[in-house]
Amino acid sequence: MSKRTQRQAGPVHTESPVQGAARLQLSLKSGIEAWFDVDDITIHVWGSSWTGREVITVCQGGHEHVASSKRSWRLRSPHAFEHDGKHYRVVLGVGLGGVTVELYRDGVLIDSDQINTSGFRINPATGKLDWKYALKSLALPLLAGLVVGSGFGYLAGVALR
Repeated sequence: MSKRTQRQAGPVHTESPVQGAARLQLSLKSGIEAWFDVDDITIHVWGSSWTGREVITVCQGGHEHVASSKRSWRLRSPHAFEHDGKHYRVVLGVGLGGVTVELYRDGVLIDSDQINTSGFRINPATGKLDWKYALKSLALPLLAGLVVGSGFGYLAGVALR
């Protein structure tokens, strides 16, 4: 996969990820990347984890151009552009529970990708929460809160004596 860097626009991939690879990738170093193959074009979405820069690139027949580029610190950021007479809108949503990228064509949702980073597992066969994993992931924050709370309580008791 060839990779180019455009000034003030972030990385641009000229093709979608290798066959079988994820269409939505999230990392602290590289940021958010998503690819949508629709209407004989590839729409590449990139968002920086550090600067808030978001870039939407349209690739068609070896030609690529930046359709939208802006810096945003919002939890939900829309990007609207037109290509070959069709109106597209990409909505990038970032929250504590994960990342969602939605693609609209002429006002209709046609594709979306999502990564859940909440840490809770749900068994797809039964649809039930994996309580063993949930309790393990909650035990450390609860223990840390207990220790910190006890420490502050002790210090407040000593200070108010």
